[in-house]
Amino acid sequence: MKTNYIIKGIFTLLFTAFLSHQSSAQIRIVKVDPAADSVTIKNYDSSTQDIGSYRLCSLFGYRTLSSQTTVLNGSLNLAPNAEVTVSASGFLNVTAADLGLYLPTGSFGSSASMVDFTQWGSGGNGRESVAVTKGIWTAGTFVSASPPYAYTGSGAENGFQFWDTALSIDDFKNSLGLSIYPNPVISRLNIEFNTSIISLDFQVFDVLGKQVIKGNTSSEKNLLKIDVSSLEQGLYLIKISSEEKNVTKRFIKN
Repeated sequence: MKTNYIIKGIFTLLFTAFLSHQSSAQIRIVKVDPAADSVTIKNYDSSTQDIGSYRLCSLFGYRTLSSQTTVLNGSLNLAPNAEVTVSASGFLNVTAADLGLYLPTGSFGSSASMVDFTQWGSGGNGRESVAVTKGIWTAGTFVSASPPYAYTGSGAENGFQFWDTALSIDDFKNSLGLSIYPNPVISRLNIEFNTSIISLDFQVFDVLGKQVIKGNTSSEKNLLKIDVSSLEQGLYLIKISSEEKNVTKRFIKN
C-alpha cells in the first residue's frame, strides 16, 4: 500500500512538472489577419515545442491546430524563435473579436489553460474575462489599429499596447521619416517628419483604450506639436494617419 502511494506521488509530481513546463513555455500569438482567417504563432522558448494539440478560441468558436487548421507556413513542431502560420476558414470576425491560445487540455474557461490572448475592434469579447483573471489582459481594452495585427513586444509583455498594424508600418515610417520626442514627455510631444505632410490625423489613447486627444493638420509642415500637459502620468498610444496609412506609437507622460 505504501509503495502505491509513493508511485502515485512520483507520477503526480512528474505530471505537474510537465504541465508547468507546458504552461510556462513562451508560446505567443504574434500576428492575426482576420480577413484571411490566419494566425501566426511564435515560440519564444529556448526549446522546441510541439503545439499541434494546442487550441484556438474566438467568440466561443474553437479550433485544434493540427486537425482543424491548415498550416500555411512553418511547422507546428516549433523550434526556438520559429513561427508557424495557420488558417481556418470562417473562424475570425473582421469587425470585432477575441482570440485565445490554449493548452491541449483543460477548460476554455480556465485561466490555467490559456496561453495567450488578444482582441480587436471592441472590448469584452469572448474569453476576455479568462485573460483578465490570468493577468495578461486589461478588461475593456482592445487593439484599435488597422488590421492585420502584429505583436510588437519581445515575448514577455502583455496587453493591447503591444499590438499594432502589421502592414505598412515600416513603409510609413521610412517614407515620412517619423520621429517622436521627447519620450517621456512632460508638456509638449513633437512628431517630426522628413517630408511635408498635407493632411494628417492623430488620436491619443490611454491604456484603457479611451481616446483623450484628437486632431488634424491640413497645412504643409513637417513638425506636429501636441500639448499633452493635461494628461495624467502614464503610458499612452498615439495613432497617426496619413491618406490610407497609419502607425501607432507609445509614449510616456511624466
